[in-house]
Amino acid sequence: MGNTVYRGKIVWFLLTARPDLLPIDLKRQGRAEEHLALFYPETEAEREELFKVMQKKTGLKLDVTSISELIPTGTRQLSGADMAAVLVRTRFRALANGREQATVEDLKAVFEDFVPPSYPLEIELQNLVAVQECTSRELLPESFRRLDRDHVTRRIRELKMLLEEG
Repeated sequence: MGNTVYRGKIVWFLLTARPDLLPIDLKRQGRAEEHLALFYPETEAEREELFKVMQKKTGLKLDVTSISELIPTGTRQLSGADMAAVLVRTRFRALANGREQATVEDLKAVFEDFVPPSYPLEIELQNLVAVQECTSRELLPESFRRLDRDHVTRRIRELKMLLEEG
């Protein structure tokens, strides 16, 4: 990583849900140039795209016009793991009912029953750490772009204390 002869020729990917726990020497410029953050989908278009990706990943083919219309009102944002879990459960539901092919009705029923895990403080911490580590405002979701860096740092410290991590 430190050999400048390879700079721009080798792409390194360091993946973590907790970049604050990575050693600082791995995160500095010259080692990991761009720090990209992934967040839960915020817009309907992002949810639709996530749904299509997860359909492909799980192999579940459903003719759905808009996934946002099927998500029950009041359901918090769904992660990629949540969406995959819903699709896998949809397939299980169809198989349990003796059908090879799942239907939109199966998907609706699973969404109505699905209770995503709720770890609000942990998720807030992960999001804020991702904001803090990201090296491009343009790559942050709109809701995070203009957050004051000092506020983010203070809130991360508060959350770590609340979670007894720091």
